Amino acid sequence: MQTFSTSFPIKQQKNRAAFPAQIVAWLRGIPNSTVLTLNAEHELESENAHLVADSGEELRIRELVQEGRPIAIGFQHNMPDNKGRIWRTEAVLCYGEKNDFIGLTTQCLAGQHGAFLEQPKKPYLIKSILKAEWGDFDGEIEVMDEPLWLKENNDDLNFAQLVQNGKASAHLPVVYVSSTGKNEWILDKDEIEKIAYDLGGIAHIVVEPSRNFSFSLKELCNGNNVYNGTIGIFIPGIGFVRRFFIGHQFENVQILIDGICESARRLISSTPSPAWSWSDLQEQALRNQRDSLKDAISQEDANDLLEQYTDELKSAQDEIRRLKMELSDQSLRNIQVEDNHVIRENDLSSYCQEIYDGEVKDRLRLAAQIAQNNVESLGIDARTVAVWKKFVESSSRSYGLNELTENLKAATRDGKNLADRVAYLLIRHGYHNKSDNKHVRLEPNSGYDGLQSITLPKTPSDHRTSKNQYAQISKTLGLRNLLAD
Repeated sequence: MQTFSTSFPIKQQKNRAAFPAQIVAWLRGIPNSTVLTLNAEHELESENAHLVADSGEELRIRELVQEGRPIAIGFQHNMPDNKGRIWRTEAVLCYGEKNDFIGLTTQCLAGQHGAFLEQPKKPYLIKSILKAEWGDFDGEIEVMDEPLWLKENNDDLNFAQLVQNGKASAHLPVVYVSSTGKNEWILDKDEIEKIAYDLGGIAHIVVEPSRNFSFSLKELCNGNNVYNGTIGIFIPGIGFVRRFFIGHQFENVQILIDGICESARRLISSTPSPAWSWSDLQEQALRNQRDSLKDAISQEDANDLLEQYTDELKSAQDEIRRLKMELSDQSLRNIQVEDNHVIRENDLSSYCQEIYDGEVKDRLRLAAQIAQNNVESLGIDARTVAVWKKFVESSSRSYGLNELTENLKAATRDGKNLADRVAYLLIRHGYHNKSDNKHVRLEPNSGYDGLQSITLPKTPSDHRTSKNQYAQISKTLGLRNLLAD
């Protein structure tokens, strides 16, 4: 059995016919579906409809009403194919006081022995619901199939901090796309919008506007945010769980996109849902029916109830099999989570605070180059040399080093206001300001071991002094050695 499921809040549906209308429209769009005929559609108006086509296609719709007030409505649709499989789709809409909630599940079941099962895709019904603008707010984010583009303001900055802390949404995970520049990302705008469309009802897509936004967010999150183009997934109540970037694991954009979408689907499918399942709806409906009939029940009613009980027992058995499969899948997910932890521990940037993105890798690369030039004097074995060589050849100077160097050149190009420009730059790269009357003294923040203090004159300097200032700062930060290759 293969399963996909999701659930999310929707706006209150005061028209009781709205959801059945969505079901009918969805079924009309399924190729080869014959369960809805002109003569059978009127049966859907009852609280307990059951339609069966000659092909074996089956549709059940049940509505739960208590004291004249609708509580929930749901359906189960079984569609056999010519490969011995049954494609089952279930959805239940629960009516609430402030908003409604919908849960949807699709399963690929074996209809005969040896059938090859596939991972079911998100049902088009979700896209129809979002297209009809039913999506309500999930915490701070509206459920939709479009990206949320953040702006350069404090409100969006505080919102981004909520995302990083897992407090922006209550049910769906958030895919956060960090920036490589002003309105620049490792994915283009069309690709980001395509991900949002594919993950509508599965995950929220939040996109930050610029690198300056990243630096401001970094200060709020103590450096724990994703940045420099990295894409992170954050889940409610927990926060960060997975990062995605172009590299050895995701070699190109398409592989990266597929990895993001697959991870989001897997996360939401394994997340406990506050929505009712089809089995929950059936159980509650049968319980209400039993209570209403216990004082006056005829033999005919008893037989009907027994028949329904038998059908529901089969559904319960299917549910038990599904839960057993989920337990097996959970063991696999635990291994995947442990593997993700290993990846995070082996992430070079986790060893220490970096003054720019990719600093640790650049310095290890420099160390490998120096060591290769002194192999004989150090007595290094051939295997270690080969590993160093491969590491140097397969890596390149980081984007962060080039960016910091160019920004430092621009900040020291003119002596006028040099101290202010350089101080503003270095405060973003591991320093804090301790000014005195005549100079600006920049000292390294806690956790930036090995950085030395930098003193800048407040008075304007000539062109030569500006060049010397660049050279001195570059030497202090160790950039000169890193740029030598």
